[in-house]
Amino acid sequence: MAEENAAGEVVVTAPTCGSAGVLPAVLFMTQEMYKFQDEKIVKALATAGIFGNVAKKNGSISGAEVGCQGEIGVACAMASAAAAQLTGGTPGQIEYAAEMGLEHHLGLTCDPVGGLVQIPCIERNAMGAARAIDCSLYALLSDGKHMVSFDKIVKTMVQTGHDLPSPYRETAKGGLARYHKKITK
Repeated sequence: MAEENAAGEVVVTAPTCGSAGVLPAVLFMTQEMYKFQDEKIVKALATAGIFGNVAKKNGSISGAEVGCQGEIGVACAMASAAAAQLTGGTPGQIEYAAEMGLEHHLGLTCDPVGGLVQIPCIERNAMGAARAIDCSLYALLSDGKHMVSFDKIVKTMVQTGHDLPSPYRETAKGGLARYHKKITK
């Protein structure tokens, strides 16, 4: 999915083009591993969509506004919630998984090399998917009670994003993009 996006192909945003590989990777892996029926995957996709919409409405999913935490971080939260639901999580555990998925991406810069959604974006999709599985497993091993709510972590993401200097918000002028100017084959 991330490679398709980088190649300019049509993708479904989940929640953005730059983070479109996280949720499908987690849904595909869990369906293959547990042999879930498509109907169960669709319900998990709806759960993921709820968390994505909360983040979009109360925060941001824009790398230009809040850095990559709003793209990969929110995608990880969505995938974490979906995986937790698929594997039998309670509502508290599902929310906890989503909260952790975003919390552990706070401060992530958006620094695409050459302004293209390739480096580091493709690898960040893979890392976000792996972290989503970890977050769902961690939440499922808990009773679902935790200190920070998903709503609070979204609010924190917005403040953190606004505190990031503009070179780290999708300008291709800071971070990795500053020191690695172009993509070569």
